[in-house]
Formats: sequence, structure tokens, C-alpha cells
Amino acid sequence: MPTIEVSDETLVKIKEQLGGELKEINSMEDLIGETYCFQCARYIYHGTVSLVNESYITLKDAGVVFETGEYSDKNPKDLQKLPNGVKIMRQSIEAFFKLKW
Repeated sequence: MPTIEVSDETLVKIKEQLGGELKEINSMEDLIGETYCFQCARYIYHGTVSLVNESYITLKDAGVVFETGEYSDKNPKDLQKLPNGVKIMRQSIEAFFKLKW
């Protein structure tokens, strides 16, 4: 994976905008215990990663986001809770990211 070098000043600005420390992700297992949004082929899922395997990611305290609103908001406009243990197929994930939700 390519790396990007930035100045200390730029890194401080990035941390401020993201709201804290940056965690380096080297594998999907590094996501366990963290809360992420997963933008998939059809929906955006939000939850805490509890398990990762070669086929899927399991989320707890999960929901499907039907309307995000501004990504900088503290909550999405429309998030519907899902049962604990919902699984997301890894091949359907287009992007994942942390938000303040």
C-alpha cells in the first residue's frame, strides 16, 4: 500500500478535522473493536466490528443508514437499527471510514 508523507502542520490539521488520533490500518482485523461506516454496493452500514473473516465482517450495535445528512454531523438523518451480529459480505464493501456518529 502506498504511503503519503505530510508535514507535521498538515498532520495536526488532519487530526483536528477527524477528531482525534489516526489509527493505522494494515489489515481488516485492525478494525475489530472500532466503530466504522461501511459503504457497500447498496447501503451504508454503521456499527462496531466484532469479527472479521475471509468472507464477512460482523457488526454489533449496527444500523443501516438510509439518509446520511452531512457527514460532519453527530448523527445520520436516518439510521435504522439492525440485530446484533449482522454480517457484511466483504466483497460488497466499496469503502469504510470513521465518522462522529
